[in-house]
Amino acid sequence: MALEGTLQDFGVGEILQLIGTQQKNGILFVEGTGEIEEVQIYFRTGKVIRVDAARRDKRDPIGQMMSAATAITKDQLATAVAVQKKTLQRVGDILLEQEAVTADLLTEFVELYAKETLYRLFQWKKGSYRFETKRPNFARPNMTPLSSESLLMDGVRMMDEWPLIQTRISSGEIVFKAIRTIAESETAAEALDRILDDAFSEFIDPAAAAKPQEPVKSKKATGAVSNLTRTDRRVFAYVDGRRPVATVIDLSRVGEFEACKSLVALLNEGYIAPVKVTAARVGEPLRRRIDWAGWAGRILLNAAFIGVLVLAVVFMPRTRAESANQAEELAVGAIARLRQNRVTVTAAALNVYRLRDGKFPESLDPLIDAGLVTRDVLDPPGQPPLLYLSIGTDFDLR
Repeated sequence: MALEGTLQDFGVGEILQLIGTQQKNGILFVEGTGEIEEVQIYFRTGKVIRVDAARRDKRDPIGQMMSAATAITKDQLATAVAVQKKTLQRVGDILLEQEAVTADLLTEFVELYAKETLYRLFQWKKGSYRFETKRPNFARPNMTPLSSESLLMDGVRMMDEWPLIQTRISSGEIVFKAIRTIAESETAAEALDRILDDAFSEFIDPAAAAKPQEPVKSKKATGAVSNLTRTDRRVFAYVDGRRPVATVIDLSRVGEFEACKSLVALLNEGYIAPVKVTAARVGEPLRRRIDWAGWAGRILLNAAFIGVLVLAVVFMPRTRAESANQAEELAVGAIARLRQNRVTVTAAALNVYRLRDGKFPESLDPLIDAGLVTRDVLDPPGQPPLLYLSIGTDFDLR
């Protein structure tokens, strides 16, 4: 089967569906432009049996994931990487030989990485692909085969829900704290159901477990433990008021999308609340902690600079008309510059407000009530107030 083209014309989901429907054997090569140069997806009878990715930083992703999840130590990873450079073995295989991990643990992380990589491919808008019909050159898969249909369904669901999740969790640096425990909301009957569910879940037939089921609701629609899934409870266990979202994702071992989805559920049910926002990493949305002292210093510095310019104009030998015109131009520029500073400070406060409350305020007054800005910033004496309009997940501020 000749299959080759660009992702602009043919999306990853459509490619997976075609290969799965025709139950093909072969390798799908997907080239991108980000941190991952190329992804190789191996198929056997239309099912994914292995996923490899060539990264620009040349780091082993499986080893990095295990280290981030504290499944291995940094020293164990460093030792395995050193051996890899000499033998060209996979880091996971080296860790297995050194008995640093078990076969089951290695398989867990291999499958988690495969799913995370595949789901990220759904977000790629640029790149190229080609499919080569051939049988895999290894004896057995290193993961449980994944059907293309299930990957497609999960990928579509993720693409639909991600925008809503990102309105509540816009950065991996956000820190949440637990404001009440799950046990506070569950009755004795609910606790027994949860214990039995956890105890016997490993004996449930995966095919039966995959069937859609109606969620079990308790008497209270909000805040009831029966509204939480096992994944929600697993993620909740790592929320401690110190770990950022990125660390909670690593430790929970359920993947970025599922972990963030659980955090939003816990946030909506009132189990957790944000405590702080640190500086966003390069490439992430700008959601930085506001340095109020720094902004106040900038405003004072600008005011002092303007004062010096005005004095220079007053004492420079020139005609009265020239001095008046120059002073007027400086005044207009100064007012515009100070207003821009006010807009910048207020915009930062709006982003912090949304991270805390989940939405932008209808007006700017709630920012004052929350202690994020002062009245002088929004409506200084003798100056026109800022113009603000909330438009769903964004705002217009002038």
